[in-house]
Amino acid sequence: MEYSSLTMLTEIQSDLSQLTCYDLAIIGAGISSAYTLINYIAGLEQRAEIAAGSLQVDRPVKIVVAQKSDDFWKGLPYGSRSGRNALLISSLHEFIPQPVERQAFIDWLTKNRDWVFNAEEYNGRGELSRRWLQANESAMSQGCWDDLFIPRHTFGLYLEERIERLIDAATEKGLIEFRKITADVVDIYQIQDLQDIYQIDLAGDDHNSFLARKLVLAIGSPPNIAFENAQPQSLEHEICYIDNMYEPSLDENIQRIHRSLTKLDRQSQRQVLVVGSNAGTLDTLYSINNSTAVTSLIDKFVVLSPNAVFPHRISQKVVKINYTPQHLNDLIQSESFTAKQILEAVEKDVACATAQNINISDIYPNITDGWVQALQLLSPGEQKQFVDRYAVEIGKLQRRAGGEYLDVIDNLIAHQKLEFIKGKFVKYSALTTGGSSCEYIDSEDRQQKIVDAPISIIINCAGFQDVTKSSSPLIQNLIRRGICIPNDSNRGFVIDRNFKSIASENCYLMGPLVAGNMDGDDFKIWHAESCQRIIRLSQQLAATLLQSSPMVIPEVENEQLLVAAG
Repeated sequence: MEYSSLTMLTEIQSDLSQLTCYDLAIIGAGISSAYTLINYIAGLEQRAEIAAGSLQVDRPVKIVVAQKSDDFWKGLPYGSRSGRNALLISSLHEFIPQPVERQAFIDWLTKNRDWVFNAEEYNGRGELSRRWLQANESAMSQGCWDDLFIPRHTFGLYLEERIERLIDAATEKGLIEFRKITADVVDIYQIQDLQDIYQIDLAGDDHNSFLARKLVLAIGSPPNIAFENAQPQSLEHEICYIDNMYEPSLDENIQRIHRSLTKLDRQSQRQVLVVGSNAGTLDTLYSINNSTAVTSLIDKFVVLSPNAVFPHRISQKVVKINYTPQHLNDLIQSESFTAKQILEAVEKDVACATAQNINISDIYPNITDGWVQALQLLSPGEQKQFVDRYAVEIGKLQRRAGGEYLDVIDNLIAHQKLEFIKGKFVKYSALTTGGSSCEYIDSEDRQQKIVDAPISIIINCAGFQDVTKSSSPLIQNLIRRGICIPNDSNRGFVIDRNFKSIASENCYLMGPLVAGNMDGDDFKIWHAESCQRIIRLSQQLAATLLQSSPMVIPEVENEQLLVAAG
């Protein structure tokens, strides 16, 4: 129900008087929420220190954080849904480049190393986990963490402990009143006649709701791309189809795969099709191959994606190459060019480097510096085109991953247990001999073709939905009610440089849904899923949230938000 008529105001106020009203509501409890709160509470503490003894301290700020799962502060990548074996896709130094923030995490790792990396537990997790600990134990004991690709869940454990302590301390000081709600937020709307207060509705038979004066949407990425009509009803019990490896969790889905494979009699039917070749696919293949019980039952993996390539390997040691991206340099020297021409120049430079057997990961800074320089020379309209469309395509060309993940891929290829197919998934169909076949559109000739090998497991790692076509009830309602407007990239919502939705007062966004935005020469965001960017962006959002009363922004690391590259 939406409220706007003044004649109903008395009745509305009576109804709403039963609901708790918070000063700040954050929807979602991943790292976007965690770092926003870390910086926000730091600002409250500094304001209280300034006010002590000279001004009357304000009442506590009433804060609520709501999310569907009870795995608070970790989000999908760093919580239970990713399991305990998935690794960082980049080294710790690159994962958190901010020195102060990284050192805080390293101090925690060093202090808690004995129980976090318990050898007996790791040896029981799987062969790859055992090897990881064995290979990195010496570096950890010497405090050399920067170059390690550590298990991601450790960062979730660190964040959880850090923010819970921070919340407890701020509550004890009387700065905040805090509440966590474990529930799925399904609808949000503004109550226009009550100074733009938001009503947040929760899923469930009891239809619980609460109110908020300020709202932060930190809900993560949209759901995975769904394969509409991909699974005929007749196949429902004949093959194992997994639409999202992280739901309910990666570990549980691997157990499901194992159960399904043990029911098959013929080894030739034990083919696993993975749709997509992104980081989620690397997680999936690494975690499956961590279990010898599962891999012993698999004949072959088939990876189907439009480009049919995995990220480039990150070198263990710094490799300095005297390399010049010639096509980008030539473009920069020209009088005028477009955003699309920047992409085309990068494509040519990557192709040339690959032809010379140069690892793209080793020349990542050279190419990145080149296209960032070219970006600054574009007209505002072409810069917007770059942010909306072409930056993401460049990012795909420069994707990188650590050796532990790519060693698994190389080993599968060497043993002829992995096949790449370049194409777009269409559907799968039952085979009379058992299992299913997969139909796809070939990326080269655009013809529809069929994967010959019988498929018994299909895993969807195809990426995230367009926000305008999202299956999320909350995203649908945010758009329908006009609280948020999809931006031209369709990867996020339109915000200004203060992360405020341009459609609503006191509604802010943080995390992946801020992608695809540009506001002036120094605010361009086309990708906001990495930890390093969320740390930086959340500092600015916290400062905005604190501007409603006199305060001093706490000292933060000296990084300006110019371009969220990559």
